[in-house]
Amino acid sequence: MKKLAILFVVPLFSLGIASASLIPCVISGTGAGGSVNTSTVVTCGSLTFDDFQVLNPTGGASGTVDVLSGSDFDNTAGSAFLQFNPNLAANEDEQLMFQVVGGISQIDMSVGGTNATVTERACTNPIATNGMLADLCTNAAGTSSVTPLGQITVASNTPDQPVFSAPFGSTSPVYIFKDIQTGAGGQLSEFTQSFETSSGVPEPANLLLLGSGLIGLGLLRRRRAVK
Repeated sequence: MKKLAILFVVPLFSLGIASASLIPCVISGTGAGGSVNTSTVVTCGSLTFDDFQVLNPTGGASGTVDVLSGSDFDNTAGSAFLQFNPNLAANEDEQLMFQVVGGISQIDMSVGGTNATVTERACTNPIATNGMLADLCTNAAGTSSVTPLGQITVASNTPDQPVFSAPFGSTSPVYIFKDIQTGAGGQLSEFTQSFETSSGVPEPANLLLLGSGLIGLGLLRRRRAVK
């Protein structure tokens, strides 16, 4: 009986520890309301986000993007979740750029609001802000465009969010570009951006822990029934 109880309790206890692993990100150097700038640094577990730039506001956009205090890092899954407010009303557009240091292998995003769309690409090299290659991923020399590590486009009405890019080899630093825009009658005050690392307890391990616990529970019930 004691062995079966241990078989049941230990995996579920381990799973409980693994799931309770959200760590708030440390945000510094922001302006009023949490607006990002070149001095902003966001540390989420093993990942650091910096060199923020908000570019090319059009249609009356304020040109400010706020990073929100709900941003955190899941130490088990190895994922950072950043929440942003781009402060966009209808028919406005702005671009957000920053770099990620620490090694990421996938990007994903959820977009709320109304009639809003965000296109994101992740690049191996710094992204130009002007010229024919502006906003594109390029080779190390910056002389020709290359395929992004990952690219996604997510709209307010996109089903099954978050939308994930294809996984790529863990890379550091990674340079992020976002084109954030709204259409007629649109608005966007929050979207969530996630970055996946290769660290943490893989999801299959979590499932194995859960499975072991359920098996232990089944054996315990069977033993009681036999008695």
